[in-house]
Amino acid sequence: MPVSGREIATLDFANLIGGPLNAVVEAQAKSAITTANFIKEVGFTKDGKVINVDFTYNRKNDDGEDQQFTLTVPFLTMLPVPYISIVDAVIEFNAKITSINESHMEDNFSQQLDVEAGGKLWFITAKVQSKTAYQKKSATSEREERTFDMHVRVEAKNQDMPSGTERILTLLENSIGEKKGPRVAILRILKKETKELTVETDKDLDTLQKLTFSATGTNNKAKEFTILTVDKNKNTITLNEEINNSYLHKSIDVPLPKETSKEPEKEPEKK
Repeated sequence: MPVSGREIATLDFANLIGGPLNAVVEAQAKSAITTANFIKEVGFTKDGKVINVDFTYNRKNDDGEDQQFTLTVPFLTMLPVPYISIVDAVIEFNAKITSINESHMEDNFSQQLDVEAGGKLWFITAKVQSKTAYQKKSATSEREERTFDMHVRVEAKNQDMPSGTERILTLLENSIGEKKGPRVAILRILKKETKELTVETDKDLDTLQKLTFSATGTNNKAKEFTILTVDKNKNTITLNEEINNSYLHKSIDVPLPKETSKEPEKEPEKK
C-alpha cells in the first residue's frame, strides 16, 4: 500500500522548523542582555559613576627631575566588550516514511477414500466411502518505518558595536589623562642599625630632612616614616622609628615639598 500524502501532512512543521528559529532569536536576545549587563557591572558603579583605575609611576618631568605621575584610565576601556551576533542560521529537515505490506498464504488439502466390494461372479456390487478435507490459511501483515533527520547550523561572530556603545567608549577614552604628582627623591636603603640607615639617593641629603615617606613591607601594609636627621659625610639618615629588614635594598619614593612661589617684596611707600 503506497504512502499517502496524509502521512507527511500530519507532521508538526510549525514546531519542527519554528522551534530552532525561536531558539536562535532567544539566543540573540540573551547575548544582547549579557553585553548590557557586562558594561553596567564592569564599567559603572551602582550610582552610575564611571569606574576608573589609577596607575602611579615616576618619570622625569620637563625640568629633568623625578616626579610622580598618575594616569587615570576608565576600567571599561581596558577590556574587550563582548558583542556576539548570529549572522547565519540554516535548518535542514528530512522525513522518510517507508510502508511495507507482507502477505503469507498456506493451503492444506487431505482426502480419505474407503472402498467396499462384494457380490456374485457376474455381478459385482461395491460400496465406496470417501472423506475429503481442505484447509486454507492466509496471513497479511503491514509494517511502516519512519525516519526523521534534522540539521541545525548556526554561525555567530563578533559584530561591530552599536553606535551608542561605541560613543560611550570614545568618551571614556577621551577622559584618559595624566596628572602630575609631587616631585620625589629616590631613596635606597643599603644598611640599617636600629633607626640609623645608610642610604643612597639622587638628591642632596639635606633636602630630605624632616620629610615623611610611606613604605610597604612584607605584610603589604603601608607605614609612614619621618626623617629626623641626616649626615652627608656618612650618607646616613635617622628615622623616627625603626624600619624592618624588608625595606633593605629597595627603592623608596620620598615626596619633596611643593615649591611655593614667592611674591615680590613691595617697596616701602615714600612719604
